[in-house]
Amino acid sequence: MKSGLILLSILFCALIHPAWAQEKNLTIVSYPPRPPKLPLWLARDAGLFKKYGVDVALKEPASSDELLAALARRDADMYAATAPYIVSAIGDGAALGFIANTGYSVLKLLTRPEITAPSQLKGKRVGTGELGSSQDRITHQALLRVGLDPERDVTLVPIGGRSVERLKALIAGKIDATTSNEDNLFELERRGEMDKVRVLADNESLKLYIGAGVDFAVASAVLRRDRATVKNFLKAMCDATALARRDRAAADRIFTQYIGVRDPALLDFMYRTYVLGAIPQKPFPKAEAVGLGLEEFGAKPGVKGKKAEDLIDASLVRELEQEGFFDRLYGSSK
Repeated sequence: MKSGLILLSILFCALIHPAWAQEKNLTIVSYPPRPPKLPLWLARDAGLFKKYGVDVALKEPASSDELLAALARRDADMYAATAPYIVSAIGDGAALGFIANTGYSVLKLLTRPEITAPSQLKGKRVGTGELGSSQDRITHQALLRVGLDPERDVTLVPIGGRSVERLKALIAGKIDATTSNEDNLFELERRGEMDKVRVLADNESLKLYIGAGVDFAVASAVLRRDRATVKNFLKAMCDATALARRDRAAADRIFTQYIGVRDPALLDFMYRTYVLGAIPQKPFPKAEAVGLGLEEFGAKPGVKGKKAEDLIDASLVRELEQEGFFDRLYGSSK
């Protein structure tokens, strides 16, 4: 009799609190804070993870060293980071698979104003990151995609530090071209100095969506054990992306709280650049980003001989697409 009462009590609680009864836990390690992480932050702050029955514990390391340590310790069920970090961990034995991407660094290939075509870069100096770094690989890819051989047609000039340092070198005449992110151009435009550079190419014309992106990788065991929870996690993030597109104020609050942006002009720029641009409605994992990681860490035992497709599982986003989830968020014409 007593056991029957306990069972009835449990069933009663489940009926009153269905979300509590079904809620599943996921621990996410996320680094660094970048604008394309808006769906992750907004899904948590707007209660969308709860809506889909997922309780997310978000851990945000303070440095890349802390991220790498978390990956080495297998601290989380899922990681939100730039793909090369995760590829490196897979190379060291972590059983992870890429399931989504919520955006990338908005990239421009900049030159001195008098250079109007890629062919005019032959024999010129191109600023890049430290040799062998992710930024250096991005520079190589950008040059290749405009028809130039990075090793023969130009002189690569390594400039350490942030991309803004390369932009300063370009304006000072120390180099003739470099890649830079959109944020740097915003500051240049605000100072009225856009005439000091020329935008020779961008992500769309280059078909280059790598570097400083936000790639999500889940532990293989978690995906096997609780695929529905991982799928619901993605539903919540996609719902957050749709919310940001509908509600500009919600997006602004996230950029202010997590990125520290308060300037109205910069908030407007970030909304246009990321919410209406780089952050996709359908967050399919990007093979380009994973491929960049393989270029950098492909010699490690866990990824040796692997292709980007071997580390990617796009089936969850594809299922959402086939089930009409995005049609319900945006309308059937999307």
